[in-house]
Amino acid sequence: MMKNINILMTLAILVLLGTSSCEDPERLPLVVLDTVEKGAYPRLIDDTNTLINLFDVDGSAYTYEVEFVDEQGGGLVEEYILDIVYDDNNPSNGDNSAGPVEFLKFDASQFTESENGYLKAPEITITGPEALGAFGLSEDEVLAGDNFHFQGRIILEDGRVFSQNNSSATVTGPAFRGHFNFTMPANCPSDLTGTYSYVTSDIWCPESDGPVSGTVDIVAQGGGVYKFSDWAFGSYVPCYGGGGAGGNLTFAETCAEVEFTGFTDSFGDTWTFESSIDGEEWTIKWENTFGEFATSVITFPGGVPFVLAE
Repeated sequence: MMKNINILMTLAILVLLGTSSCEDPERLPLVVLDTVEKGAYPRLIDDTNTLINLFDVDGSAYTYEVEFVDEQGGGLVEEYILDIVYDDNNPSNGDNSAGPVEFLKFDASQFTESENGYLKAPEITITGPEALGAFGLSEDEVLAGDNFHFQGRIILEDGRVFSQNNSSATVTGPAFRGHFNFTMPANCPSDLTGTYSYVTSDIWCPESDGPVSGTVDIVAQGGGVYKFSDWAFGSYVPCYGGGGAGGNLTFAETCAEVEFTGFTDSFGDTWTFESSIDGEEWTIKWENTFGEFATSVITFPGGVPFVLAE
């Protein structure tokens, strides 16, 4: 397997191991460095968020800068090419995945010197409409979960080609910041975290003689998935003297649409939910296989910022 080891890697190893190790026959990787092919890679200087916001495709953009690392500070690089692949993860009407197709190209005449003394490509900005337009897609055809994969490659003056496929994990890792490939996912920003007031009524236990009220936290789990800090919404206080319900009870928001996604509590009981939205109120009627049930109304000042999945 061909490895791409650049001059900076060689210098780093020399510094770490010391020149005396060159005489040590057990230091085989260092001894044979001169026999391994040296190539080039694009090193990330700076970049922004890669998300294609489906709430604002026109305003979505990814901007980044790369400089070229080789034995001559980028002087061996003839072309930098970026291809694009569309990954359709919602093929309800057939899989429309496509690519790779060439998205952009820069040649050596367009390179300038970076602050680090290497040649660099012009600053690159990829907009949401440009990514969709590469495949003739409209905004309505792209759904949350679809991905636009970008695959970079470098062509040297001698015709050799270097990409992530023939570069080592060291080069593409965080230390060397190799930036051949990246993905712009299509999704919608989600942030429902906060503390909200609730009122819970119709509680199952006879000890409850009326509604209970309080506040509950919505806690992000990542990827648009959330938990309530107490899924019993205060009902355990009159029934058991305190505590709350947790476990694998979750709901998820995808592009302002919410559905329940986790249904098992920390005791192994299964929960079911019926819910509705009216203005500022999200009403959740819940029960579980342990025999607990109630109706809880959570208030979102200014209006509930989502709809319920059908």
